[in-house]
Amino acid sequence: MYKRPIISSLVDQFNGLYFDGINLVASENLSSPAVRAALASDLHHRYLIPEGADPAIWDYPNQAISREILRLTHETACRVYGAAQASAGPLSGNQIAGIMLGSLLKEGDSFLSVGGDCGGHFTTDRIALDRKFSRFDIPYDRRNGVIDVAATADLVQRTKAKLIFLDASMIAFPYPVKELRKALGPDVIISYDASHTLGIIAGGKFQNPLAEGADFLHGSTHKSLWGPQKGLILSEKTARNSDAARRVFSSIIPLFVSNAHPHHIAALGIALEEAEMHGKKFAHNTIANARILGRELDRRGLRVAFADKNFTACHQIMVKIGTKATAQEAFRRLEDVGLRVNAIRVPYVQPAEFGLRIGASEITRRGMDGNTTVYIANLIADAVQQTRQPHLIRHDVARISACYRNVHYTLHGYEELAFESAEMKVVPRTEGARAARLG
Repeated sequence: MYKRPIISSLVDQFNGLYFDGINLVASENLSSPAVRAALASDLHHRYLIPEGADPAIWDYPNQAISREILRLTHETACRVYGAAQASAGPLSGNQIAGIMLGSLLKEGDSFLSVGGDCGGHFTTDRIALDRKFSRFDIPYDRRNGVIDVAATADLVQRTKAKLIFLDASMIAFPYPVKELRKALGPDVIISYDASHTLGIIAGGKFQNPLAEGADFLHGSTHKSLWGPQKGLILSEKTARNSDAARRVFSSIIPLFVSNAHPHHIAALGIALEEAEMHGKKFAHNTIANARILGRELDRRGLRVAFADKNFTACHQIMVKIGTKATAQEAFRRLEDVGLRVNAIRVPYVQPAEFGLRIGASEITRRGMDGNTTVYIANLIADAVQQTRQPHLIRHDVARISACYRNVHYTLHGYEELAFESAEMKVVPRTEGARAARLG
């Protein structure tokens, strides 16, 4: 008996949501048609075994093209981030945390990472407990949301920490990497998790961690960078960390990965080519959009963090709401009208306060800027403050979204996306055929 394809129909339903809403989740972005085509290619079905892999891993046929894609992806990554060595083998940012900590530390070793109440990622503490590492919170100047370098250096000395793991998932401003390297000397490893900021760093608008003294730069590749959901690790160019780099890169295969997923690597390589071509403009416009959101929400009376510092230096802002319940309620109101954000615990604030994390990467990728971003900010405020009826806000959100069907900063400039029957159709666009903006 024929059974209706329930999952396929749900995929269609999910795709149908896209142009009814505006995604402002800081940990998500929009990939180009070329990136999506690589994900859907025949590479998806195949194995990639890098040259020089563990001889215990079986070899596979038709490796020449896959290995060339891997080589070019690594070369592009090194150019974009000023690195000596790269690996696109890891499958996710979470996995990278395990790779870095597991490769660089032994049981009983001490390290410092960003505390959860300062925006640190929850994974790090769990890995430390599981591997029996001694983890300590990096000291912060909470009022300004920045690392206290002197206190950090003192804590490193007292705990004999071997590693500084900069792993905040809620970050608005650059880390003091130069100052940390100077205070800590050459022997303490600095590992910089740029999961959120890889796309902004690629445009040269945030900071250059490897040039400033970080030993490693790494992270997931689908946030401010617009690649697939994957992981990337890079190391700096001097001989300072050569032994540490050897331990990290040699552990990826086979300890964490056997097949490096060639469709993801090809997709990441294309995203990096796009970033190399358009990263500077994208980063500039994304930061501008994030600051517009912060400014307008602040003007409407919402409590946006770091108003005295122009709100942010990257793609995300944080809004203080109050209790966890009130933050969740604001989140639900926004979701109901098609404005998609995260409900979070606001970092640096004691006692605990909750709010919203709002990102500008995806609206920038869709070509939204200027007055459109101002309009979006006011729709957010209308929903949170309940100053307009939800159906009216929902109508305006859908109307804006429908006007921006293009993906910008692609290899072809920009292209239109259309979703139909669980398949994406790619329609090349020209500047003259661009969708009309709001008047």
